[in-house]
Amino acid sequence: MADWTYVDTPEALAPAVDALRAATIIGFDTEFVGESTYEPVLCLLQVATETGIWVIDPLSRLDLTAFWEALTAPGRTVVALAARQELLFCLRYAGRLPETIFDPQIAAGLVGFGYPMSHTNMLLKVLDLRVHGGETVTDWRKRPLTSKQLEYSADDVRSLLTLRSALLASAEALGRAEWLGAECARMTERVIRSLTEERWQRTPGATGLPRRVLAVLRELWAWRDEEARRSDVPQRRVLGDDMMIEVAKRSPKTPEDLLALRGMDRYRKSARDLVEAVRRALALPDAHLPALLRRDDPPQLSVLSSVLSVVAAGLAADHKVDPALLATSGDLQDLVRWQLKLPGAERPAIMDGWRGAILGQPLLDLLNGKSVIRVHDVHARNPLRIDTA
Repeated sequence: MADWTYVDTPEALAPAVDALRAATIIGFDTEFVGESTYEPVLCLLQVATETGIWVIDPLSRLDLTAFWEALTAPGRTVVALAARQELLFCLRYAGRLPETIFDPQIAAGLVGFGYPMSHTNMLLKVLDLRVHGGETVTDWRKRPLTSKQLEYSADDVRSLLTLRSALLASAEALGRAEWLGAECARMTERVIRSLTEERWQRTPGATGLPRRVLAVLRELWAWRDEEARRSDVPQRRVLGDDMMIEVAKRSPKTPEDLLALRGMDRYRKSARDLVEAVRRALALPDAHLPALLRRDDPPQLSVLSSVLSVVAAGLAADHKVDPALLATSGDLQDLVRWQLKLPGAERPAIMDGWRGAILGQPLLDLLNGKSVIRVHDVHARNPLRIDTA
């Protein structure tokens, strides 16, 4: 007999909401499809408490207001693996985030298990528990769902609370519980920031474009985003990134000029709107143009950041922390820019908190010529040693 409850009626939902209200720790996962719509379609909600597991069907037209309020109410810790999309759903439907997030993927990376790890591999490595996948490419929008699909979805939350206990015990044994809390909070902040930042700046090919062309790109991106939202399709289906960059570079003044570009004939119905977007950008005064998206970095930045990357990987091995969590290449480049006192460079985040405790002084000493690195033992987990210069 299944140890989970399928919820597709108000009568079945009420006990699940009551269980969430009574719980202080909740396992949470979702199944969604995001390939063909503007925003991902939420297809299943899975929650687990100490008292049970519920697989909730949001496509059954349930009123889930009470569910979202209970899940995100103060005083609860929500355990969710690779939690970014789950947090975005909370913001979309509850208008707020859970008070505390525990992401086992982050926790595993901080206590020596590796990062990022799949749910299946994490259960095997941390709990010595084998589960079977097989539904990762399922179209979760189709109904009815099979018993196998429902069992798979229940598996996603069945062991989350046990996983949290094991990983938290490891973090506490290593004195890293504070690291874990800070890193999960940092992940939450990144999710919030992603909703407010100017996403057009991340368009592939935007770096290095002149400011006026960037202004055109910004207007084209805004038009594309609105069209995608209105039609409920992914942005790329409205206008591809490469074509958008090309239109920005050419900045056509008339529909005829626009349609003369190779590949633009399919956008004939939108030609006037696209040209109007270009016109708005070209009419902007210089003071309202976006800043350049490139850095005039000196040639030594690449060399220095590459050296620091090697050292950071060694320090990560010493502390049994995954290098991907400790510092990205962008983090290390920011550190070099800061040390070189380049215009606009600020103190990088990796100089603070648990990252600063591991990386701060060793990397600064290297950059300031106070220490050197050498190969100490090719068989060691960290074959490098840092010596005083």
